[in-house]
Amino acid sequence: KPAIVGEPEMPSTIADVAQEKGALLQRRGVEWNYSVTDHDWAFSDAHGTLENLPLPLVPQPNAATALAALRASGLEVSENAIRDGIASAILPGRFQIVSESPRVIFDVAHNPHAAEYLTGRMKALPKNGRVLAVIGMLHDKDIAGTLAWLKSVVDDWYCAPLEGPRGATAEQLLEHLGNGKSFDSVAQAWDAAMADAKAEDTVLVCGSFHTVAHVMEVIDARRSGGK
Repeated sequence: KPAIVGEPEMPSTIADVAQEKGALLQRRGVEWNYSVTDHDWAFSDAHGTLENLPLPLVPQPNAATALAALRASGLEVSENAIRDGIASAILPGRFQIVSESPRVIFDVAHNPHAAEYLTGRMKALPKNGRVLAVIGMLHDKDIAGTLAWLKSVVDDWYCAPLEGPRGATAEQLLEHLGNGKSFDSVAQAWDAAMADAKAEDTVLVCGSFHTVAHVMEVIDARRSGGK
């Protein structure tokens, strides 16, 4: 049975466990690998090479690791099916574009690594208007490191507190931003951003699973007739 490793630097403990379980390691950069251009990507392993693959909507390392697992599984899947799956697979809350005019994007990025990926995706989008970010974070996350990435793609900040003992206040977020608006709740920040957004703008909801989930709940409640 295969054990797929998607991290480029594998902890030695994984090799120990794999040997103990009798699992066959499939390591990124050893048994399989991938390369990316601005327009497509390629994947290679013991079965051969797939080229000109469509860029995925999910994070690239995730797509490549999933493909490695699929090919190591022995399942018979056509190349066309693989290409279709890569092009259409989404993860709710991960660069999820939910509407246009204005464009609304949900992304649960809450650490510097995820914020770096989100920043790259935002920069790749055609930008005609401004980017308005509705953000709430947990205070035990790397707020400064996360916001350092997002500052380069966000024009206007709508900061909200998250409920519970781990929730950062809007003022704590503003300390790292220098400018922006603070609100008493995620719902208020969302309403303000949507009221300010023009058709050509982008409203980005990010910073935490809690932030995205709260906005989703607000939207669902209003669609079902609630307030």
